[in-house]
Amino acid sequence: MKQLNAYLRAHEMRPSKVRDMVLAQICNLPQPFTAEQLVTACREERISVGTVYNALNLFVLAQILQLHDRQRGRMASEYELIVGSAMRMQVVCTKCGRVTEMHDKAIERLIKERKYANFNLQHVSLFVYGECKLCRKQKNKDEA
Repeated sequence: MKQLNAYLRAHEMRPSKVRDMVLAQICNLPQPFTAEQLVTACREERISVGTVYNALNLFVLAQILQLHDRQRGRMASEYELIVGSAMRMQVVCTKCGRVTEMHDKAIERLIKERKYANFNLQHVSLFVYGECKLCRKQKNKDEA
């Protein structure tokens, strides 16, 4: 809430109870989540679909949420709360849309040690796109 209020003040926008309600719903959802999941969660509060999408866009701009664009996979785009200076790495299958978390200490260390001129690193998302083992196996079976 503090980050949202700071962003609103900096951009001369007024606070909104409805936005606060949307943010509270986001905090209750499993992370990451889709816009559709949030719309469903906000139905009980009678928050319109348009308001939910406007709030999502605002929260991304305010760096409260991070958008994970899944256009290359078959899954819907996902949002995730940004907590601290998280480093998120995932592999995404372009055939089936399967997403798998990955942890690579060498990449993490390289990114953390890298100095960027006039830039303060806050969080990192790395997505690697390709075909998963199951899709490759199915492809080989279909070709045989």
